[in-house]
Amino acid sequence: MFHFYRYSFITKPLTSIILSDEMCPACNKKGCIEVTLYLRYAKVFIPILSMGRPTSVCCIECGHEIKSVNTPLFDKNKYSPGVTNGIKDIQASRKRSLLEFINPWTVFILLGLALTYGLISLWSFSSNKTDNNELLKSPKVGDIYKVNIDSMFISADEKAVENKISKTLFKIMDIKNDTLLMVRNKHKAEGIGLSESDWNSLSRKNNDFGNTPYKISSKGISEKKEILEFFNKKKMDSINKTDVVKSTNPFHFSKSIGKIPDYNGIEIIERK
Repeated sequence: MFHFYRYSFITKPLTSIILSDEMCPACNKKGCIEVTLYLRYAKVFIPILSMGRPTSVCCIECGHEIKSVNTPLFDKNKYSPGVTNGIKDIQASRKRSLLEFINPWTVFILLGLALTYGLISLWSFSSNKTDNNELLKSPKVGDIYKVNIDSMFISADEKAVENKISKTLFKIMDIKNDTLLMVRNKHKAEGIGLSESDWNSLSRKNNDFGNTPYKISSKGISEKKEILEFFNKKKMDSINKTDVVKSTNPFHFSKSIGKIPDYNGIEIIERK
């Protein structure tokens, strides 16, 4: 069941001062003009949005109202120099609370900044994704790929082996048709790598990559964002002998050993 609650606007007095040198225009008494500073806010259960800090000016002797608390923000009425200065002084002397900073203008500005940031991020992500896709379609020797793999880690108490996702790098050493001969970085780091900074701990130096090449499907990378390793000839022959119906899947003779982290606008391929 949904409940709808009414909101209300509250006008709460914060502080007041007496203008000792100001005379009431109604009763002509001096030292009885009071300036009061209020906080106006919207409330449901708790204060949620400041609506400004209005002021009122009145005579505490005869009750004459010089300025109403409900006077519009852009008030064109002219007040005496003493009243004008009194309003400025009371507003300046009272420090603003956190609630007073959360006003409609603040909300609009924050929403505008958030929208601008979102649009810039979306454009950047889209642009980066397009660049990544172009690089995936035209691999070159020397390209370094960011890859997530399943890895075995020793537990904290060193009593068990845990299977976790880790991040590492693959580098293209040669290209033969649809086959990429790639070597894997000797190092890996735990986690999937949500941002570029997460991958900085992995070295890009040549001697930090292994010597044993993996035969990787170029189409698997460009179409599926996966590191698909081709089986060796013995394995392929065994599959051909046991398969009753020949598969038309182009990735039938390969297995996935990792995935390309195609998210958050990460530069998944590093090319010099």
